[in-house]
Amino acid sequence: MSSKRNVLTAAGVASVPRCPGEPEVRRDDARLPRAALVGFVLASLACSHQPAHAPSQAKSSCQPVTNNGSPLSLAVLGSGGPVSFGRGASGYVVLVDGKARILIDAGPGTFLRLGEMRIDLSALDIVLLTHLHIDHAGDVPGFVMARDLSVANPVTFRIAGPAGANVYPSTTAFVDRLFGASGTFGYLKTFRNDLRFDAVDLPVRADASPYEVLHDGDLRVTSIAVDHGDAPAVAFRVEHAGRAVVVSGDLASKDDNLARLATGADLLIYDATVLDPPGSPAQLYDLHTSPRRIGEVAALARVRSLLLSHITPSVDERRRAVLDSIRAAYSGEVRFAEDCETLDVARP
Repeated sequence: MSSKRNVLTAAGVASVPRCPGEPEVRRDDARLPRAALVGFVLASLACSHQPAHAPSQAKSSCQPVTNNGSPLSLAVLGSGGPVSFGRGASGYVVLVDGKARILIDAGPGTFLRLGEMRIDLSALDIVLLTHLHIDHAGDVPGFVMARDLSVANPVTFRIAGPAGANVYPSTTAFVDRLFGASGTFGYLKTFRNDLRFDAVDLPVRADASPYEVLHDGDLRVTSIAVDHGDAPAVAFRVEHAGRAVVVSGDLASKDDNLARLATGADLLIYDATVLDPPGSPAQLYDLHTSPRRIGEVAALARVRSLLLSHITPSVDERRRAVLDSIRAAYSGEVRFAEDCETLDVARP
């Protein structure tokens, strides 16, 4: 017999399925907002951390993420760029000791991949945003909702991203505009669980030193400012168990900031949006890094492995030329990212 969760309706108390292992929860209808009632009922359909209860899905090449015992691994939710051509936009989940702990970027399509890869969200409460372009942050509300519906307990999201400049809001303003009391999705704070948001703005000056975002036991996250036109942007380094993965976000790499952050990393995920000049529109080289420069930065940083992501159709169609250009300076492992793959950062 399936377990039940008691929820309140206009007529009184009703029972709906409860996720296995989840405690029975009751609510006082005099205190429970209508939005929370809706969220509570929807949560009974989610149970996203329980594969046996997941709804039927369309055929997909994605495979469920499993605990392979690695102290540090990374799941690619989206490997595409700003155009839609079958890849999700940028997004990655970092797994620490087999548990999904950190979301880095959440572009359109990453919400879908979360479900297809059956990623257990119950321990994930750290969100790192490289910058606030839509193809890196468009699915943030969907992720927050998915995490909220995955378990029945209060959640504090630690969200870090760039400070504001030009037409771009700061990360704290971005979060408030989405989830604050007057935010577009402010209802989520009481939709099911008690949600809180601890947002921080990261330094974006080109001459700023690397910034320690998080230091929790053996888990350390560091950021550094990178150059992405007029958009304030940062790259992130995640370290655990003596291993390190770096996500570049989008950048033109006109300085060596990324090389500083990525020095000695086991895996560097690099923005691979453009071809070498003049293969892409000239204005894009103020926003993205050419393959030849990618190779130079990877070599300077002495990274063990390079994963090309934020891929566009032109790069996808010219893979051999891109690899040859990178190889002019970098002799380590180079791969093109694919949606739904999981990489063991700790492998030899």
